[in-house]
Amino acid sequence: MYVYHPAQIPVFVLAWLLIVKERWSFMPVGRTAGSMIMAVVTVVVQTLEPEEAFLAIEYGTLALLWGMMVLVEYLKDDALFDMFINKFFINNKNLSPTKLLWLLSMTDACMSALFTNDTMCIALTKTICYVCTQRGYHPGPQMVMIAMAANVGSAATLIGNPQNAIIAALSGVPFAKFLAYSFPAMLVCIFINTFALALWYKSDLAENTAFAAAAKEKMAEAGVYGGDGAENTPLIGDSKDELDSYVDTEGNKICCLGPFKKETNRKLFRYCLLLTITLTLAAFLANLDIGWVAAGGGCFAMFLDAVINHKSPERIFARVNWELLVFFSGLFIVIEGLQQTMIPGQLLDHLEAAMNVETVAGVCAFTVIITVGCNIFNNVPLTLLVGLAYSDCYVDPETGESVCEAFMESIGDPDLAWILLAWVATVSGNLTLMGSVANLIVAEEGKHYFEMSFTYYSKFGFPITIVTLFVGVAIICGLYNVTN
Repeated sequence: MYVYHPAQIPVFVLAWLLIVKERWSFMPVGRTAGSMIMAVVTVVVQTLEPEEAFLAIEYGTLALLWGMMVLVEYLKDDALFDMFINKFFINNKNLSPTKLLWLLSMTDACMSALFTNDTMCIALTKTICYVCTQRGYHPGPQMVMIAMAANVGSAATLIGNPQNAIIAALSGVPFAKFLAYSFPAMLVCIFINTFALALWYKSDLAENTAFAAAAKEKMAEAGVYGGDGAENTPLIGDSKDELDSYVDTEGNKICCLGPFKKETNRKLFRYCLLLTITLTLAAFLANLDIGWVAAGGGCFAMFLDAVINHKSPERIFARVNWELLVFFSGLFIVIEGLQQTMIPGQLLDHLEAAMNVETVAGVCAFTVIITVGCNIFNNVPLTLLVGLAYSDCYVDPETGESVCEAFMESIGDPDLAWILLAWVATVSGNLTLMGSVANLIVAEEGKHYFEMSFTYYSKFGFPITIVTLFVGVAIICGLYNVTN
């Protein structure tokens, strides 16, 4: 094995150590700062020139993530999330623990496919835990369901999670084609997952008023929902920004029309926002550039808010997760630097024949290798490593230039390979509590209600994830072979 730019190897190792854990006690810089520091070091050690570092960033991925975050924040700002969750969960008196589990599963999966898994974990966890505690239900099974359904659901679309957004930018697989194969796999696996979870946690799904009383006492001690008569505290967070108190929309004009009442403006903006989201999704299905369509949808929502509500987008900018975008920018540079060492390509060369996605044995090997890799390197870096890797480099006899074939094009039908990569990289996060950021979000958000331990989650998560991984892969491959 030959290695170019060997200085990049320790750079990548340090970056990986900073990524796998949010804070190290000896150097608590965090993932975002860690990725940017290592990106700068990649240029300092001359693995990449400054111009090459800028070119390594996949701006389409950043545009997709930014646009979807803006649209989601406008949904929260307009209280549409609150209205939906209040109607179907908080004010729904007919929900037994098992009915709640099934409704939560379907809702979480479908909304994660549209608005990303991490967003739905943040939006749902505290609310569902509160509902469980007030009604005497054990929140443990519901917390496991939120995490697992968010991951499985997000695998259905190219906008469901960060690694799928990367695949959208790198692969060129049409949004509609991806959806046609991944969505049926998601539906089947959600049913399997929910049915199995209802059986596994059957004892915890019985009403448990003693547990609820203990949980309420713990919540009161922690100063969160349910303590000191705060049972009517908003669950998802106050959708009104502090700046709203300084913005009077009473009597606003819309262009040259009006003035209209405040409630009229709000309703008009709500309908226009829903139309914007619908048109954005339609543009995805029409195979327009997915990144810039999403960014366009976010910008148009800002325009509508300014024209109809006379509000500045500053409050939305303040809530966008800029750290995530910076983290990805640095990670793109570090991974491109590692590719320049030629190590990933050479390692994958040895696995190329075994991972051929056009054979049953190859698909099984592909699933196992990607699953293991994601749980070692994390799914986002692993997706970048595999997606950007090249193999079979040779010198073109006519031009004398070096030509390299992308690894994803060397293991069979590239579209099928990309779809399988998205499914496996996402669903494999359900194996253990530490396997996905979404899982950790649920554990952290719900810790005042129930401390979901590694064992509590993983005893169920590990075996059922193996099942759903291979069932989903079988469905995707089966449909692909039938239709191609």
